Amino acid sequence: MVGWWIVISTQTPEERDAGVGRSEAVLANWETRVGGNAWLRALVEAGKAVQLVRGGYPDRYTASAADVLPLIDAGRPPSGASAAEDEDGSIARTRVREVIFHPDRIAACPADKVLTIEVWDLS
Repeated sequence: MVGWWIVISTQTPEERDAGVGRSEAVLANWETRVGGNAWLRALVEAGKAVQLVRGGYPDRYTASAADVLPLIDAGRPPSGASAAEDEDGSIARTRVREVIFHPDRIAACPADKVLTIEVWDLS
């Protein structure tokens, strides 16, 4: 395994599958190495996210914006999104790549919105 491509969207899983408006609904996405989905696994273990599909094409989760948005509000992937962080807390560029955030969409997203999180296997 090489890592993961993580996509956070305001669409429901069914809307994602339909393919209409997919780009406009994305709040953030990035590529990360193995272990870069630890933050999401922690949300599942805490009962704050639900894994709907497993298998990497994609793994699919839902979680409340209230639980996810604070993790991405700083304009970077959540702590634990990379296999390691530099001593100053910054994420090494080789560990998280192709980071795209849409701050306007994130700011406009209601806290009670259920988000769909897709985790694509990059192997």
